Amino acid sequence: MKRLAILIVFGILLLSTNSWATEAKIGVVDIQTVVRNSQAGQEALKKLQAKFETLKAKLQKKESELRKFKTELEKKAPLLSPEARKEKEREYQKMLREYQAAREDAQFEMKQEEEKALKPIMQDLDKIIKDMAKKEGYDLILEKRMPGLYWASEKIDITKHLIELYNKYWTTKKK
Repeated sequence: MKRLAILIVFGILLLSTNSWATEAKIGVVDIQTVVRNSQAGQEALKKLQAKFETLKAKLQKKESELRKFKTELEKKAPLLSPEARKEKEREYQKMLREYQAAREDAQFEMKQEEEKALKPIMQDLDKIIKDMAKKEGYDLILEKRMPGLYWASEKIDITKHLIELYNKYWTTKKK
């Protein structure tokens, strides 16, 4: 993928330097910035943040219970019989595994929620970018954070323009 992108860029640059080739119109866009700064992206990120805070609160509660149990176990361990101590340590290990499983589940759930929230945004952006490329005569539009793209002039950065187009699209789509 990286090599293909580099070959495409160099191919276009080589063609544009030949006297018989027309000048290629190239743009770069920072999709993460578009998502963060567009109305749709901000709305999706707020919902994700609320969900994240709920999951975080549940995990913090479990973690607090786990710490409390461990502290009590450490205080009472010298007073317990060896069998009772082993039982409490098993109980602690079980609680620890449950906490770790809950944390992994929360991470998985957040990843799923993020993908679910961003999928329609990315589909909208794909459509808008293709329409913009056709209407404005772009030959190539690259993702700014794409591997192999180390630098691009601000003159060809179309991120702000894409945010404006997406906000207009989003406003009409919401109605």
